[in-house]
Amino acid sequence: MIDSARTRFDPQTIIRTLELAGRYGFNRFHWHLTNDAGWRFEVPEYPLLTEVGAYLPRPSFDDYTNLYGDSLTRALDEAPGKWSNGFYTDQEIRLVAAKAAELGIEIIPEVDLPGHMMSAIRAYPHLGRPEGLPLPEGSMREHMWWPARNDLLWPTDEAAEFVRTILRRIMDLIPSKWVHVGGDECAYQQWASDPDIDSWLRLRGVDRVEHLQAWFLDIAKEEVRSRGRELVAWDEVSDITDDPDILIMAWDEDRAEERVKDINNPLVYADARYFYLNRIDPDSELPQKGMVPPITVDSVLTADLPITQRSQVKGMHTCLWSEFILDTDDLMSMMFPRFLAVAERMWNPELIDGEASRSALEDAKDRVAREYEVLRAAGVV
Repeated sequence: MIDSARTRFDPQTIIRTLELAGRYGFNRFHWHLTNDAGWRFEVPEYPLLTEVGAYLPRPSFDDYTNLYGDSLTRALDEAPGKWSNGFYTDQEIRLVAAKAAELGIEIIPEVDLPGHMMSAIRAYPHLGRPEGLPLPEGSMREHMWWPARNDLLWPTDEAAEFVRTILRRIMDLIPSKWVHVGGDECAYQQWASDPDIDSWLRLRGVDRVEHLQAWFLDIAKEEVRSRGRELVAWDEVSDITDDPDILIMAWDEDRAEERVKDINNPLVYADARYFYLNRIDPDSELPQKGMVPPITVDSVLTADLPITQRSQVKGMHTCLWSEFILDTDDLMSMMFPRFLAVAERMWNPELIDGEASRSALEDAKDRVAREYEVLRAAGVV
């Protein structure tokens, strides 16, 4: 997964990354295209998404608490000369899609909803919180807090049509079987703080605030499945739907395994403790900006991953969120050599269950080190 919503990496960087991914056996590219920080594809019915939502200033991310050293200060200092916003034209998206197809990689586009919609709401305020309604003190759930933001679609007819339109558009652009609709970190307290919330619940035929998310999910399911496609979402949606056909990406290091332990959905394992490569590599020779706790080659190769033994687990998934990844050099620094360790972990049968022999583990480490030197010598990373 590459997060183009927070940093718009140019198409050649995306293609370069796809070529490297294909070299190491990766066969899906999860392309994160919308978020609070930016909207990255054109929707003719909503031109302000790219006129406004694609050109928001880079957020400061100064409410992040799990950062390595001076990452925040360095990112702020470096952003004027490195970071880019904007959007991908239809031609650029189709160029990337064609290259992915050539490499045997399927693109899974993500349009995150109904939360993380601040860039769309900045462009079209009527899609979000009713005008004049104050934000609650904190916008997240009981176990999560950050400063309140107007980032949640309201359960209006206009928002429903917006969801249908943007999903039709991304399916027109990218012919993937799978469409990712996010579903993570929805700020239920925003809905709950609306004095008219009971009216909204009655109108949408649900009995709890969190089931308004299920209402949006049903709209997405109907639209996506009408095209013969299937839905992907983060593990939070398993709290609000029992639809067994949604592909669940289990990312939450604290709650995912509990959420998915009793469901029969197809699963992709994306545990942030081992596969979120926006967390820094303490063994890197280059200065890095990013999050902690750190992830090393060794921790990827030796992590205990019991969930992967379940029959419904379809694969593993590594992510590069780009709050502090500002350009191609940053991206390559955070990917390698750990990206190679993820490939070993996915495809090496001696490592798949986390109980490899000492010799098998040492062989894997040697392969990662040798391949990393090949890439460095060739100037690839």
